[in-house]
Amino acid sequence: MKRGFTLTEILVVLVIIGILAAIAWPNYSTMKEKTLDREAKANLALMRAADRIYRMEIGYYYPYSGSVNTVSTINTDLRLSLPDTASPDWSYSIGSPTGIGRATRSGRTWTLQASGSSEAATCTGSCY
Repeated sequence: MKRGFTLTEILVVLVIIGILAAIAWPNYSTMKEKTLDREAKANLALMRAADRIYRMEIGYYYPYSGSVNTVSTINTDLRLSLPDTASPDWSYSIGSPTGIGRATRSGRTWTLQASGSSEAATCTGSCY
């Protein structure tokens, strides 16, 4: 008696794996983008808190040059450790004294604006 799989059995297994992959791939992409959005919002909240601490220590908000700040500059000046080698890089900027922080990546912009004691993150572009 020969042992092994028939061609039909192997094809059925490949078809099942293909169907499962076709179902899982869009969910994976969506979850990845949602995770990146959450990362940006968390980093913006961290930057806003560090900006407030900067103001308490120095006496004024972090100076805004009108251009996008590099992550390494923000890390140095606000004593943060935001990841600056992430695969899909976010471009961060702080718009003090208006209390606006922005994170931008591939047509998507998250904006964190502080109004009073509350902070609201809003997104423009293809957001999740």
